[in-house]
Amino acid sequence: MNFFEHQRRARQRTWFLALLFTLATVATLVLTNTVALAVVAALSEDFSKAPTLSAWIGANPNALIWTSLGTLAVIGAASMYRMASLRTGGGAVARSLGGVLVESDAADPQKRRLQNVVEEMAIAAGIPVPQLYVLEQEPGINAFAAGFTTGDAAIAVTRGTLELLTRDELQGVIAHEFSHILNGDMRLNTHLLGVVFGLLFIGLTGRIILRGLAHVRGTSRRGGGQAIAAAFFAGLALVVVGYLGTLFGAMIRAAVSRQREYLADASAVQFTRNPNGIAGALKKIAVSPLRTVLQAAEAEEISHMLIADGRKMFAGFFATHPPILERIKAIDRRFDPAELERIRLQAVTAERGAPPPPRPATIAAVSPALVIASIGVLSAAALDAAARTQANIPDALLRAAHARSLAPALVLALALNPDPAERSRQIARSRERLPEALLEHLDAILTMIAPLNPAHRLPLIELAFPALRQRSPQELRQIVTAVEDVTRMDGRFDVLDYALARLLRERLAEAAAPQGAGPVRSAKLFALRDEVSILFSVIAQTGDRDKHAAQRAYDQGVRRLFGNNVPPYAVPQPWIAPLDRALTRLDGLAPAAKQSVIEALVATVTHDRQTNLGEMELLRAICASLHCPVPPMELAPGAVG
Repeated sequence: MNFFEHQRRARQRTWFLALLFTLATVATLVLTNTVALAVVAALSEDFSKAPTLSAWIGANPNALIWTSLGTLAVIGAASMYRMASLRTGGGAVARSLGGVLVESDAADPQKRRLQNVVEEMAIAAGIPVPQLYVLEQEPGINAFAAGFTTGDAAIAVTRGTLELLTRDELQGVIAHEFSHILNGDMRLNTHLLGVVFGLLFIGLTGRIILRGLAHVRGTSRRGGGQAIAAAFFAGLALVVVGYLGTLFGAMIRAAVSRQREYLADASAVQFTRNPNGIAGALKKIAVSPLRTVLQAAEAEEISHMLIADGRKMFAGFFATHPPILERIKAIDRRFDPAELERIRLQAVTAERGAPPPPRPATIAAVSPALVIASIGVLSAAALDAAARTQANIPDALLRAAHARSLAPALVLALALNPDPAERSRQIARSRERLPEALLEHLDAILTMIAPLNPAHRLPLIELAFPALRQRSPQELRQIVTAVEDVTRMDGRFDVLDYALARLLRERLAEAAAPQGAGPVRSAKLFALRDEVSILFSVIAQTGDRDKHAAQRAYDQGVRRLFGNNVPPYAVPQPWIAPLDRALTRLDGLAPAAKQSVIEALVATVTHDRQTNLGEMELLRAICASLHCPVPPMELAPGAVG
């Protein structure tokens, strides 16, 4: 199953989630009406005149209507409130559990090890580096990923995860979380938080009423005792219904997330080529399952997001995770449960050192099938390439990418035109748009990036995102506007420079407004023939300046999409705004259609059987702007570097 199939199934699970929520809401409505109306009817003076409860309801239809509307209002308002609380992205979930942001200059060696592992995987996957949080008050072993897009993702681990796991085991846990990010599980799980909260809130409302009544001393007013009795029974009824809502929520989480854990475990093995990593972590969890239980009150709400169930209650049918021993056996078929008796949980008191020496790079010819198979997939070769990339980026630029004060100037510098005259015009425009504090170090950074290897520009952009997300949404929007301005200014602008700048502003927009981010769903592929023509014409011209050769490259790719009904080859002039609109619309295609477009793009890029670094980086940037991350790839022998 490739990246596009995972995305298609993630969309199907979203509809499945909506169906389950609807059924749970209907069941909650029935229960609420039954209990609440019984209480109201019993306290009503005219109830004794009605022969049955149904007869009383028939004579008082407003009671049924208002109870139903009130229940729906509570569920809907609570769900919308919870979703609004998550609008800043995955970091909001981590902070709600007491997560502490890992600063880029953290002195703690365990946190530095965590940063190193996460950054390697992000570079290898071709996505922004997620924000990192540590749940300092949680001594157990657990972790989760949260967010709506790769641009606002956050990974949180417990303090016990840092202290009790080796580097290989930690890498296995992080690879498990990256699987959830890349496969679309993270977005679904985060939406699930808001959906289920509406069901849980009814019980919370009942508990609030009962706590309030506990402070009531009594009343001398006539009828006050009856009102208090009514409030007591109403609160008790809501608690009962709320408990059933908790069960419904547990059922929904179990139905949506349980089987995804097997896939994430298998992906962790595939990503790291080291089954002992994730298996070792799961074995340490299995030795003492209570070590996964989170102390935070919100543990029940996020149980479906954790690597191991962090709740003290619910098992079996309501469990959000498969049994831990079954997960271990799925990874290690020779596993003997007796082995657990020999495992002792001991804190890792010293840094485990640098990553193991990288293996020799795998050289492979670029083809549509190879690129499609690599999208959204980590591999040992990609992790090795990521380690080499980090080692080859100058330390000063790495520090700038990690620094909250320097990251804005760094990413703007990476978006500027390399031509000195055009760059001067862009800088002047940027100074009109941005506060001086964001541009204070721009000149120094421009000097540093002048000799930068082009292959390191995209990784630097991804590395800078944890620091950028520490800026306010207003500042992020200002940076987005500035990047849009410099990209759309007339003048000579390389297509790769444009693609990197477009990707940058999309990532920034996602970080500034996670819930509002995401493609606008558009027409079917055949209805976007003009957009396909624009994209493939620009790419073909970039790969070959000879018009006839570019025409052949264009035809080779577009025929894969439309057969003989090929739209004419024509590069628009100017091309930036039309290409911008084309990519925006193509980003809304269904996963299967995106796969076809990318296969055809690779066919255009490789039509002459010669693939250079610039073409591969352009392909990666274009695919990333379509939310299909392509990891760094080694070029075939004889390819131009």
